Amino acid sequence: MRLVVVRSGGFSGMQRTWSTQVSSEEAHERWLPLLSDPPEAPDNEPDRFTYEISVGPAAVTIPERQVKGRWRELVERARSGADSDAGPGPAGE
Repeated sequence: MRLVVVRSGGFSGMQRTWSTQVSSEEAHERWLPLLSDPPEAPDNEPDRFTYEISVGPAAVTIPERQVKGRWRELVERARSGADSDAGPGPAGE
């Protein structure tokens, strides 16, 4: 299954995409259950990133503040295995 993370927003409004292939087993055991229970989003937070995360057909959008714990692990999984990158990120990334 395809794991895709799209980070957008921030001060410059730039978008960054990371994607990788994950086994069906990994998707069903680790990530799809997480996507079925997204964290509650706080009220509008201007100049913050948002993360659109999809695994196969399941997708959620969560604010930067909620990317912690297993959500951070999921984002890092996409970043570390990234095989495509649709746009530059800030310097140092």
